[in-house]
Amino acid sequence: MRLLIALAILNVALILAPLLVALPPVNQTPQMLAAARAAQALAPIASILLATLAAIQLWRRPVACGALLAIALICFALSRVNLLERVFAPARGAETAAIGSFHDIRDKDMIIGVVIGDQTRAYPVRYLAYHHMLNDQLGSTALLPTY
Repeated sequence: MRLLIALAILNVALILAPLLVALPPVNQTPQMLAAARAAQALAPIASILLATLAAIQLWRRPVACGALLAIALICFALSRVNLLERVFAPARGAETAAIGSFHDIRDKDMIIGVVIGDQTRAYPVRYLAYHHMLNDQLGSTALLPTY
């Protein structure tokens, strides 16, 4: 039973690891991001292992193993969903304004600029860093600035 509980805790940790790494105050390193990716890949395997072991033990301890089986199934479902895409949804329906009337940009802010013909567009990196991408159009050209 202790093995099943330990596996359930590991399973939940594997689901939460990528989300914890994505938190803004976390100083991300390449090793940390690699560990989060590995956790994301191992989560479904851990879920299947936990579900199998809980199902085998279900007849001995129906309540406890039933709860662990439910945890395993929930973790498996969550492991198949990219939770980071839910947290950082792409921006949609952005409104444009002349730079003179836009008061949220400071002189030292970084931007990503696009020039097509005589049309221009500037995307604040601070905004793109949160949303990671923005579907936009400049004239007849579709744009997807990312950061």
